[in-house]
Amino acid sequence: MIHQLGLAFMGGFRGRVLAVVAWAICVLGSTGLNAQDRAAPVSPPPADKSLLPVPLEGVVMVRVENGRLNVPLGGWGGQRLIQAKTDPKKFRGYIRALQQRGLNCARPLFHPPNAANKNDAEWARFDWEAMDRAVAITQEEGIYFLVDYHNWLFNDTIHADEATWLKNWGWIIDRYKPYKHLIFEGFNEPQDQCPCMAEHYQKWVDLVRSSGATQLCVVSPFWGKYFPIKDSGSNWAQCRHHYFGAGNSPTAEKARKEAEWQLANTGNANSAASAIAKFGCGFFMTEGGCDDKPKNDQEEAARIAGIQRMVELCEQRGYGWCLWAHGDWADGFDTAGAKIKTTLSYPSITGTIGKQK
Repeated sequence: MIHQLGLAFMGGFRGRVLAVVAWAICVLGSTGLNAQDRAAPVSPPPADKSLLPVPLEGVVMVRVENGRLNVPLGGWGGQRLIQAKTDPKKFRGYIRALQQRGLNCARPLFHPPNAANKNDAEWARFDWEAMDRAVAITQEEGIYFLVDYHNWLFNDTIHADEATWLKNWGWIIDRYKPYKHLIFEGFNEPQDQCPCMAEHYQKWVDLVRSSGATQLCVVSPFWGKYFPIKDSGSNWAQCRHHYFGAGNSPTAEKARKEAEWQLANTGNANSAASAIAKFGCGFFMTEGGCDDKPKNDQEEAARIAGIQRMVELCEQRGYGWCLWAHGDWADGFDTAGAKIKTTLSYPSITGTIGKQK
């Protein structure tokens, strides 16, 4: 069956350019935010769990099996976690719109509080009530919830404040580990491409497993080299973000080749396929899409060709994919991504097919 989707794909050009910019910001400006300009830190979770539902029985937890995810996962992100508290109707509307496109995974963002500035904290802050409600809404709607500890060009806290990053995650894990529809994404796009990246993530995975959580753990080198993780639960995936724009997708042919080079070509030592073969992990592209505003129909067709090929490869190879802002950084649902097709059925968290169609 073919489904029309509202989707998103971060290609090599944008990723490499932003990696350099981000590295400079991280190295030169990692302390650029004064303490008084930063968002308040996360407080310990409340004792009250009245907003949390009883964990649903029969949930099919996402696991890596021979380099493939046991559940086809496709969705989009860009939802704001805080909206689950401030505007739960709108938040649920995003989830249902995703379902209507035949998809099954949402990625609501929140900025790391000790990195985000106060203004960002208003629209992207972490909040325990919001998190409780998001867990409840996604469980009620049968949608997988990719927990996105988001970061973007503020202060690379995975390096600058590892202790706080791990403390916040410890609270999140302990509170929500009974909910098997959750997937843990340790840190969005770590900027500083240092050799110690694997060490930070290893501590995080060890924390998840020592807490008794069995959820899929997603790690990311951003645009550095993929790295190994020792996971006692054998349930982890590498991540890289791919977008299509003028730099890597000037034509439909080049856009499709970009998707193949990054995801499937084992001749590229830094492709998803190479990482899986080398480290025995899975792959989950948790963000991507159309990176610019095409100037004409030909440019739009090229971007869409790349996104389409990316989706096809993810479906064929058992990779998860969760695209950004419905496909092209837009706020609405009538986007370039609406022209993308899928061939798989994406089940609800209980394995049922049809609810999202």
